[in-house]
Amino acid sequence: MLEDLKANSWSLRPCCMVVAYRVAHFSSVKRKKNILNNVWAAPILAAYRLITEVIFGYEIQAAATIGRRFTIHHGYGVVINKNVVAGDDLVIRQGVTIGNRGGEDLSCPVIGNQVELGSNIVIIGDISIGNNVVVGAGSVVVDDIPDNSLVVGEKAKVKVSS
Repeated sequence: MLEDLKANSWSLRPCCMVVAYRVAHFSSVKRKKNILNNVWAAPILAAYRLITEVIFGYEIQAAATIGRRFTIHHGYGVVINKNVVAGDDLVIRQGVTIGNRGGEDLSCPVIGNQVELGSNIVIIGDISIGNNVVVGAGSVVVDDIPDNSLVVGEKAKVKVSS
C-alpha cells in the first residue's frame, strides 16, 4: 500500500481512493474464504460502496484485482468491474470504464503492467491489453492490444507498436 501512496504523490483524494479500494479488496478476498468472515467484512464492503459512490463519485468493485502502484488522476466517473484483472503500475484518469459487454458475456479485460489509460475511455469485453501500453483519451477499446503500443480513436486502433 505504501507503493500506491508514493505512486499517487501522497495526494489526499487519490490516496484515499486507493487505500479504500485496497481495504475493500482485502475484505472481499477474506470474505470468500470463510463464511464467518462475513461478520466483519460485510459492513466494511457496505461502507466502501457508500463512501466511494457517494463521496468520491467512482465505482471500483472490491473484487477487481489491481496490481501494485495503482495510480488515479482525478478519478471521477471511474467504473471498474469486479472481474477485471490489471497488472502493476496501472494509471487511470477520470471517466474510465473497464468491464464486460453485458448480457450473458461477463468476461472482462485483462490488463498488463505499465498501462496508462487516458480520460473518458471505455475498455470492454474478453480482451487483453499488453504491457507498456498507453490508451489515448476518448478511445473505445474492444480488441486485443499488443505490448508496447499507443492506441487512440473511437474504436481504438494500433498506431505505434514495437
